[in-house]
Amino acid sequence: MNLIYAYMHKLLVDYAQAVVSVYRNKIIECLTQYKVAAKLIRLIGLTLINTGARVMINNEYTKEFKIEARGKQGERLSATLFSSVVDIILKQRDLGGNISTRLKQCSVYADDILIVTRTKQSLIDTFQELKISHYILD
Repeated sequence: MNLIYAYMHKLLVDYAQAVVSVYRNKIIECLTQYKVAAKLIRLIGLTLINTGARVMINNEYTKEFKIEARGKQGERLSATLFSSVVDIILKQRDLGGNISTRLKQCSVYADDILIVTRTKQSLIDTFQELKISHYILD
């Protein structure tokens, strides 16, 4: 039996507030790409647009302010919405598959992305690709 040894470079990207880091319009765009029913997309969209918040300081609330670009953390759909966005990103960048036959691979679980590559430079390049995907905020 012949054994083949290969060096692997790994990077785990952990989004502390996954859905908060995704542009809202991109969430809707991804749901459309998945061919989710239009009615359901509209319902999800209603929870994402025209939302506001107030902060309590010294037992008094501030004026309400609009939340513009980001999704809401802690909602029941948050992990699913984030996963669908990341899945679309990985498909567009062709980052799925099996590392034994590829130079790079990404795996997603909940709010974590694991990048596995065969070279250090490929790891850096793949991470940069994910950063500039225009779906996830910096």
